[in-house]
This record gives sequence, C-alpha cells and structure tokens, in this order.
Amino acid sequence: MKLYLPASTLLLAVGLVGCAGGDQPSRPSTAAPVPTVASAGPTPVPSRLVHTGGGPYTVGDPITLGNLSGRILFDDFEDVFAMDVDGSNVLKVAHDSAGSEFDGAWSPDGEWVVYRDSTRGINDNDEIFIARADGSEPRNITNDPANDWGPDWSPGGRTIAFNSDRDGGRLRGYLVDPDGQNLRRLDIDAWVEYPSFSPDGTRIAFMGHDQGDYEIFVASLDTGATVQLTDSPGNDGWPVWSPDGSTIAFTSERDDCGFLPANQECWQAEPDDEHRDVWLMNTDGSDQRRVSPEPGQFVTWSPDNRYLLVSGRALYVVRTDGTGRLELRADGVSLPLGGIPDWR
Repeated sequence: MKLYLPASTLLLAVGLVGCAGGDQPSRPSTAAPVPTVASAGPTPVPSRLVHTGGGPYTVGDPITLGNLSGRILFDDFEDVFAMDVDGSNVLKVAHDSAGSEFDGAWSPDGEWVVYRDSTRGINDNDEIFIARADGSEPRNITNDPANDWGPDWSPGGRTIAFNSDRDGGRLRGYLVDPDGQNLRRLDIDAWVEYPSFSPDGTRIAFMGHDQGDYEIFVASLDTGATVQLTDSPGNDGWPVWSPDGSTIAFTSERDDCGFLPANQECWQAEPDDEHRDVWLMNTDGSDQRRVSPEPGQFVTWSPDNRYLLVSGRALYVVRTDGTGRLELRADGVSLPLGGIPDWR
C-alpha cells in the first residue's frame, strides 16, 4: 500500500506535437501509378498532455465549512482518530503503541468504531477490533491467526463484513456479529477485498481480481450472484456505496500515463507509483465518470449524499462533480490528514 506525501503544485508538461507538411494533393492522374519509396524520416509523435505532481485541483465555487457537519474518522496508518468536520474535538479512538491500527468505520448509530488491528505487524495476524467512539472498551472480534481486514458495518448495525485470507490465502468475504459471534463465510466465489454494504443491506460492492488487475464487483448476500462492474487498465478499488443507494464511488489508476495510449491526456505520479483518482458510477456499472484528477486512494460519502471525502496527499471534500475542493485539518495535528476515512 502506497502512502502519499504532501505536494503543493500541479505542473503541466506538453508533449511534442507531430506536424504534417507538404502541398495539397494534385488532381488525380489517369496514368499508371508510379511506385514510391517510403520516407526514412522520423515518425510524427502524437500530441500528449502530461500532468505531473499532486497538488490541489480546485475548480468551481469553494465549499463552505459551515455547510458541513458530522464526525470524521481518519488515520495515519498508526492510530485511528475521530474529529468534528471542522477539525475540533479530536480524539484517538485506537492508539496501541505496539503497532498500526487503521481501516476505521463508524457504526450506524455512531456509538462504535470497527477497525483493523495490525499491532503484530501489517499482514501478520491482522485482526478486526471494535471500540466505543471514545476509544474505550476495545475488543478483538475475529481472534484468528489469519489476516482479517477491510471491515464495514451493515446498515442495521447487526453485522460487520470483512475480508480474510484464512481460506488458504485466497481472500474471501465474511460476516460476524459485533460481539464476535455468528461468524460465517459469504457464499461468493470471488476474491473479496474491502467490502462495502449497500444501504439496504442486501448486497456488497468490493474490489477483487482473478490473476489480473483489481476491478469492482457487486454481489448479492442472499444468492452470491456476482457482477463485475469495471474493466479498465490499471487497478480499480476501494468502492463505497452512496447513502441513497444510487451510486458507487471508487478509486482508479486508469488515468495514469502508463495505462493510456500515447495520444491521450494522462497523469503521472512519483516514480514507482501509479496515479489514482476518484470516479463514480451507477450501481450497474454504467456512466463511469471521473470526479477529480487530483490524487486520491480512498474515498467516502457525506451522510447527506452531497459530498465526497477523499484521502490522497491531503484529506479534502469535493462535490460529486469535483468542484469546491476544501481541505480538512485537525486541531493539534500539523501534517495533512489522510488514511482511510469515514464520515457520519
């Protein structure tokens, strides 16, 4: 998993433009054609607009902080924090000094937080924990030597979905009650990672793959019937269902220069990384559209369905059309915020 560092500028570099030359073609001749020899000159380079860097991408009227409300979960891949959307009332929900805790998600009533405990080392017996919203009463609800992560709370609050490699290393989806009882594997014959419940609780969206790139899938919890929604170059991942049930937000690498033809506009990340940005689509996979080209690896929705909270090189809010970018900060935290966010 790549961690982003802050950047302050978005630079544009324009590629070379191939120029076609020569006179207008002459009137066709009725004489027999004369063989020609192909020119040995260089092949024209297709035009390309390459964006580099990862600074803020700001368009449209700015979002006003006073119009936002609720509590935000975020992390620094070491501890899980909660704060009011204006950056006040910051507290640590999970902060075991033994190691990392992240992947936080609110319970529907806001009383509890579920998160990934990696205090033995990431991908070394990771467990799913829950704690009260003030950080008290933390407890392990998976207790298995395999790796468990990617938790999400069901809309009714009775169930937590997560993924685990306890099935011979292949990631499968599981459900467990918040008290750690009633563990069951989802009857979904697919690689399941980072599941997200639909608002009616009948389906999950998730990222998965079959010896290739990650793509976004949706599966029925009753039947296990699974539909692949994306099929793009690069990885698509971390899907999150909108509160009104109509849309899925996700992040994609499809804009990265390494995945696009040489004549298409593209974005370039740091060396040894890929550019990821946020996309939306209908729940059947139709109308896939980019929200903003600014880097972002994780995304969640505002409770009122109007905004997206994106975690990239900062934690920022945009409207669903990508306008109004507003960076969120936390009292007493000097660095840009990030990690895997949730909003209620």
